[in-house]
Amino acid sequence: MNQKRQKLQDLSRVMQLCFFTGLMLLFFSCSEEESLRKPSVILKTGVAYTASGTAIAQGGKIQIGILASGAGSPLTYLRIERITGSDTTVQLDRGIWAGSEGVDQDFSFPKGAAQEETWRIVVMNADRLTSEASLTVLKAAGADYGAIKHLGPISLDMQLNPGGKSFLDLDNGQVYTQNDVSGHEQEIDLLPYYYVTSGLPSPTLTCPGYTSAPGYYPVLTSWTVKNNILYDYYTSDNSLISPLQFDNAVNDSLLITAYNPSRVSGNCKYAYAGRVIPFKTEQGKYGLVKIVTAEESETGTLSLEIKIQE
Repeated sequence: MNQKRQKLQDLSRVMQLCFFTGLMLLFFSCSEEESLRKPSVILKTGVAYTASGTAIAQGGKIQIGILASGAGSPLTYLRIERITGSDTTVQLDRGIWAGSEGVDQDFSFPKGAAQEETWRIVVMNADRLTSEASLTVLKAAGADYGAIKHLGPISLDMQLNPGGKSFLDLDNGQVYTQNDVSGHEQEIDLLPYYYVTSGLPSPTLTCPGYTSAPGYYPVLTSWTVKNNILYDYYTSDNSLISPLQFDNAVNDSLLITAYNPSRVSGNCKYAYAGRVIPFKTEQGKYGLVKIVTAEESETGTLSLEIKIQE
């Protein structure tokens, strides 16, 4: 009898232990889930921004403003997608680091040819939790392509050229040297350099914000504003746009349609004569660079023409 009672007591202790163990596991599981905070993202509204359901003519501007927060955890990633039917094209894919200030940013994209587009904005925080917002844009009749500027020919010096006129402002085609660029840092968009990569000579286009640019222009390390450009290197490498097409462009339709956001970088290698390179500035303007001549030397020069949205 005593032996039976002892067994019951032992069983009771085991069940109590299991019960309290389960409670502890549940507690820590809940605590861990509560410590992971989901980010938030909302779309700005008002006359400056495109409302969901708006109809816009092909080539017209879609204006998207976002307000995002990591909910106490830094935001680390931002992606913007254009979805048409079963096709998804990533328009922006960017690693970020935004703490308590969050993200307050506006973007501009052209309306494509599809009758209906869904634009999806995804943010992720340091807890690797995501949140998204979206809007639908319809296609209106007609087209709404805009005016462009034609700059050039412009001569730019490579990084070791004694003249050193390497820093280009795309707003007006002004070129600065390292000695006179001070005070104009926020205006500079494009600069060239030369190096050998994969055994091939490479006249190269870059921008102040690209990570390797200070290695060729050390003055960039002290700049507080460093503009970025995204070059469509795939279109350039495969010569998908010809110099004749560049010459015949009279509005921004070619500038918009030539740019493929799926294969872009802040650096464009192999900028040989005759190549046309689509790009998009940090301010959201689309453009094309036509390489006229490109000397394959660190002390050489590069001549180019540019067409860019007004």
